[in-house]
Amino acid sequence: MNGMNARRSPGDGPLGTALLYGSLWGLAEATLGHLLHAVRIPGLPGLVMVPLAVWIMGRAAVRSRSAAAVLLAGGVAASLKLLDLVVPGTDLLALIRPVQAILLEALAGAVWVGIKMGTFLFFPEPKNRNVPVFF
Repeated sequence: MNGMNARRSPGDGPLGTALLYGSLWGLAEATLGHLLHAVRIPGLPGLVMVPLAVWIMGRAAVRSRSAAAVLLAGGVAASLKLLDLVVPGTDLLALIRPVQAILLEALAGAVWVGIKMGTFLFFPEPKNRNVPVFF
């Protein structure tokens, strides 16, 4: 079967993958992250949310085979995290740091995926290459 006849789901490309995993990441940040910040234990939100973010970025990279999907997923997650502004008592200045952390995590993850997959400037790799070993 050649590539023309292969069935693909709509979310297989970098954009669909970014929307799927970015929304999962953003929803987790907006709910669980907000609750962990409300507990006011120093370091707890980062201890819980960073491994979750790394796992989601890894899933997005494996599914799309593109560093762009990881970066776009971070943009989607950061925009969904901004929905915490509608929660009463949320301060804009307190919300900016987690949004910055999400964007920096996504940038670092995209650079790492780009280096690991051998892509240049976030362009997808050719289809005939093997999936890289991440760990």
